[in-house]
Amino acid sequence: MEQTVQIETGKSIRFENVASYRARMKQSEIDHRLGQFVAVLKGSGAKRNGPMISATFAIDHDSEEQVLDMEFMFPVDRPLDLPEPYGFKQVFQLVNAVHTRYAGDPEGLDRVFTELVGYIHRNKMIQVSTGYTLSIQPPVGAEPCFDVYIVVNESIL
Repeated sequence: MEQTVQIETGKSIRFENVASYRARMKQSEIDHRLGQFVAVLKGSGAKRNGPMISATFAIDHDSEEQVLDMEFMFPVDRPLDLPEPYGFKQVFQLVNAVHTRYAGDPEGLDRVFTELVGYIHRNKMIQVSTGYTLSIQPPVGAEPCFDVYIVVNESIL
């Protein structure tokens, strides 16, 4: 049974000391690249201090498969000096976002994004960011859980 998406507006999130990795990668490379990033973070001695945050900025197709422009971020317990291609943000903040929480198969996130974008258009809001997904740690045995945010402009036109 498909769950109903409960949408909230005016939401904000803020994380400090955020390690980031943004790159273009094939769909089949995502898990490997994410694993490399996590290994670099573990090697730094830093401890995760929040959920994994991900965003997809563009999707292209080559002759074989989808190529995605993606960013992965992890809040950590202290500032880091990371080697290229990794980066560090002192602050990652979203304000005035449309938000929903989704529990279930990650494949269902496409429908969640479609519903959020539809809500934004129906309410004549102006989308100013891509969608950001926070992977929330569910209780043991529970379905995967995600918070999804899209920032909108506060202006009324």
